[in-house]
Amino acid sequence: MKKIILLFSLLMGTLFAADAGNILYGPWVHNVSETGFTVIWIGQEPSLDYVEIAPEDGTSFETCSRPRYYESRFGKRVTGTFHRVRIDGLQPGTNYRYRIVGKVVKDDQNAYRSVYGPERRVFGNVKKGQRPYSIRTLDSRADTCRFSIINDIHFNDKRFTALASPIDPAKTDFLVLNGDIVSYAVSIDTVIKHSFAPIAEQAARIPLIFVRGNHEGRGRDANKVYDLYPTSTGEFYYSFRQGPAAFIVLDGGEDKPDDHCEYSGLADYDNYRAQELEWLKKAVKDPSFTSAPIKICLIHVPTFPRKGAWYGEQWMAKNFMPLLAEAGIDVMLSAHYHDYIAREAGVDGVGYPIVVNSNTERMDVVVTASGIEINTYDQQGQLKHSWKK
Repeated sequence: MKKIILLFSLLMGTLFAADAGNILYGPWVHNVSETGFTVIWIGQEPSLDYVEIAPEDGTSFETCSRPRYYESRFGKRVTGTFHRVRIDGLQPGTNYRYRIVGKVVKDDQNAYRSVYGPERRVFGNVKKGQRPYSIRTLDSRADTCRFSIINDIHFNDKRFTALASPIDPAKTDFLVLNGDIVSYAVSIDTVIKHSFAPIAEQAARIPLIFVRGNHEGRGRDANKVYDLYPTSTGEFYYSFRQGPAAFIVLDGGEDKPDDHCEYSGLADYDNYRAQELEWLKKAVKDPSFTSAPIKICLIHVPTFPRKGAWYGEQWMAKNFMPLLAEAGIDVMLSAHYHDYIAREAGVDGVGYPIVVNSNTERMDVVVTASGIEINTYDQQGQLKHSWKK
């Protein structure tokens, strides 16, 4: 009898020690701030899930009851396979462990009673010696800001994994996906698969900062992409602050005129960018931006007023560029050209440096109050380019 009891105890311990496995993709973290972040994941079956958090203080999750956060809309908790949970009320610059617990929906046909399976932990278990899954909130008082940039992957999962794998979550404030991670958004399921599965471990431990590329705007499900990357403004353009660096994230939209045949009559980017321009005029005057020692603009398509520039580039050079120059940005970090380009301030009349990352390299950036240091690395980890200001 004692052997049977022992065997049963070991079996139950194994069940509860392992994640239940209802997650298909994710989780990943976006919209991090000084006081919160958003956790997003895709389940295999409809479920009612919640996120638990705990400070990274060495205690067990089971030491006490932990705060639970559900996705709730209009007073009702949300069930389904797509989960997006906002966690607020946190402290700046603090590590928070998190795990996901849920129960699968078995029958919800009755309006007055839903039937669920047993509640199980679906994400967050770690092996002995492995660091817990945690996220560090932003902190405007920090001395440094460290981040990495990857861009223009275009469905190349192998390259995506190779570039992201060396990133150390403990030394990285966030990971910037600077556009064109996919080539189109015909199916949102395909976008999810290629955007998050190749970097599953990094996306669960490092906040993502998404910059929309022109290719993410193409395809039947392009209007669903925002749901994967919610922001503080409800748009693909937004701002944030980490330590000495203030960031403006801009969305350049498409690179050709709205009436181009490739867009099938669906493009409305002139109106979109005009609205964005009005937002930008206010954003560069916000105290959190003006007080920052270092100011950085993240945008997929750079504001090159080059000869032969396409329509989108010309529009941004005419409208975004003067505002950014007047605001005193220290560097624009871009992508799009599938090559490394570094142009100092003054070239072609641009009032700030522009550094474009290659599609085959990862850009690592360290910012202090006294300057910016950029290094790029290829898939083998070899240093390729360096830039300082």
